This record gives sequence, structure tokens and C-alpha cells, in this order.
Amino acid sequence: MEEKVKALRKTLRRIYKYNPIYKDKMDKVGIKPNDIKSLDDLSKLPLTTKKDFFKDYPEGFYCVDKKDIMVYHSSSGTTGKPLIVGLTKKDMQLRDKMCKDSTEIMGITKDDIVQICLGFGMFTGGLTFYEGLKKYGCQIIPAATVSTEMQLFYMENLRPTVLVSSPSQVMHIYEVSRKLGIDVKKIPLKNIRVGSELLTEAMRKKIKKAYGEDVSVTQDYGMTETLGPGIGMECTEESGLHLSEYYTYELVDPKTKEPTEKNVGELVVTSLYNEAFPIIRYCTNDIVEISKEPCSCGNITPRIVKFIGRSDDMIKIKGVKVFLSQVEDFLMNYDFLNHQYEIILTNENFKDKITINAEYFIDLNKEELEVLEKRKKNIEKAFKSEFGIFASINLLTTNSIEIKPGKVKRVKDLREV
Repeated sequence: MEEKVKALRKTLRRIYKYNPIYKDKMDKVGIKPNDIKSLDDLSKLPLTTKKDFFKDYPEGFYCVDKKDIMVYHSSSGTTGKPLIVGLTKKDMQLRDKMCKDSTEIMGITKDDIVQICLGFGMFTGGLTFYEGLKKYGCQIIPAATVSTEMQLFYMENLRPTVLVSSPSQVMHIYEVSRKLGIDVKKIPLKNIRVGSELLTEAMRKKIKKAYGEDVSVTQDYGMTETLGPGIGMECTEESGLHLSEYYTYELVDPKTKEPTEKNVGELVVTSLYNEAFPIIRYCTNDIVEISKEPCSCGNITPRIVKFIGRSDDMIKIKGVKVFLSQVEDFLMNYDFLNHQYEIILTNENFKDKITINAEYFIDLNKEELEVLEKRKKNIEKAFKSEFGIFASINLLTTNSIEIKPGKVKRVKDLREV
């Protein structure tokens, strides 16, 4: 703990010297770096939000000279302008350490063959895993974003033991494999590691059913602001994401932003060692449940045991608040539905309307197709029972919903502002 406090104060001194945006926030509340004596004093410091990063875009939040930046990464920009974050040599070394830690926790060894099905561009995921796993000693298949048919070609011929991708891409590979007559259960996968999107328990079950119940499906949590993947990592017990020791964490009330003693709240992250782009009390928008109970794997670090949702992924319709993760969990419990869906919000005659388009597996037999209308009505009835609002359900065949490259955007809000 003493080492973390020392690292925090060093970070604060650098921020106070080089970051005028956060220095101004500290000055307004009358706090200096040396006023922080322990991690308990964190609550005295101002919160940081994503808006702060854009006050002097793109480099106003940096704490190093531009010449010290070795690589740039950026967020997807799904909800607006992409956030660009630079990494120094020390940042890249820290990123590799985080990748190594998460790799070991997830049960991946140097003997594994890892196929990476993530983009190798500005997005942090693909290159972070590539560099980290290569240095760790794994064999790498850098498939990136080649066609799904080629992903399966490499899987059949190079026989990976680990697949790194997003939940939706993992399921899409399975759907294409069925179309091509390829049995993915014959590929010696022992671990499917997913990130970029939320993994619900219902989706995990779907992936295991597709690839084999003995395949470990673990998720990774990270963001561009924290050097990418590895801030949270799930072990093979599949019982929550262990939080990285290179950061410190708080929970706050999502509305008031006041610290909460409860085990549920918005996750607030503070970096201890990030050099170019350190963040202090950063509001992630992720509403989570934290457990401090030891994991059955023996690890005693705090774990995210549940993602309740993101405050910016909350849908408010007819006065009812619904998180996207809740809708996904609801849909994924229907075995005949695949992973693909979209939510469309409209306003008709001054009344909100929610429509859900959900794809079903392409190889339903004739009898199953004939009862789709009945299934649709049953889903609508169940949705109203669970969420208290009516949703119009459209059941579509596979590949009916257009999905653009990058982070999947599930909600189309067409209501007039």
C-alpha cells in the first residue's frame, strides 16, 4: 500500500506540473499533491470525466513532451470524437506487463497457439495482445480482421489453442462454420478470450454450447484511457474480473458522484504508473458490482463480479430505464436466436416505441420456422413481463442486420430530440 501511495503522489506531482487542465481542477478545491497522504485521501481530489480530455484536444491532457510519445492509439469514437492517447516507452512496458498478468490469470501458457481476431489499427486491443503475447512467448496467428472464411481456414490448418476476439465475432465465426460444414469443436481450443464488448452470462453459455463446454470463456476489461486491455482480467474460474494492481479503484453513486460504501456503483479509476496520459479519479461510466472476497482460484484482489451496464448504454423509454446488458441477457436465453440484434427507438404520435430486431439461426427446420410467429409473441409477452414495457419483436434470418466494422452499435435512437 505504501508503494501505491508513493506512486500516486509522484503521478500527482507530474500532473500538477504538466497538466494545466487537471491542475486548475485541483487549485479550485485547494488541493496540492503533498496533501495526499494515503489512498483514503483520493476522495479529496476532483473527478475526471471524458469531457476533460477534449478541453485542449488532442494533447492537452498529456504529461510528457510530444517527442517522448512512441505510439498513438484511439478509442472507437462510437459515441463521438475518438479519444487519442499517446504511449511512451515506459507506458508500453507497463502495457506488456498488464498483458502478461492477464494472460497468466486466464490460464494461457507459452506453449499456446493464439489466433488474434481483432483489428491491428488505432484500436488498442489487437496490437496490445500481439505485442504482449509475442513477448510472453506464445505462437501468434495475427489473423486480425480477415474474412471469417479465412479465420476458419487458419483455425483448421494452424490449430490454435486460444482465440482472442469479441463475443459477437466469436459467434459469427461459429455461424459461418456451420454454413461451411466445419465442426469448430474439433479445433483444439482450450480458451476463448473476449473483450471490446460486454460478455453477459447468457452469451458465455451460447459460446460454450457452440465451441464446447470444456472451453474456458474468459473476458478482458480495458479502455484506451488505461493503455488498453488488462485493467480487469477473468481467471479460468469464470467468476469475475480481477482488477490490475497498477491502478486503484473507487465506487461512486452514478448520479451524485459521491463515494459509496455499497459494493455496486460507477467504477472510478486512478492510474499509478501511466506516464504520458495519467488519469486521476476517472469516471468510467461503467456501473459494476465489486467483490472483495477471495476468488476460488486463490487470488485475493478485488473482482468485478457483474457489469450492471454503462450509464451511456442506458435506454430510457416510457419512463423506464433499461440497460443494454439486460436486454442482451434476455435475448441470449433463447436458444434459437443467434448473437445478433439491434434496438430501434422511435416516437409515434408523441409516444415512445421500442422495436427489437433479432436474428435466428439460419438452419432452423421447417417445423421450427412455422412456429416463429408464436415464438415472437411469446418473447414480446416475456419482455413486457420482465421490463414493464412492450417491445415489438422482429425475428430475422441470419445476416439480416448490417453490422459495421469496429465496436458494435446496438441501439438506433430515431426519436426527435
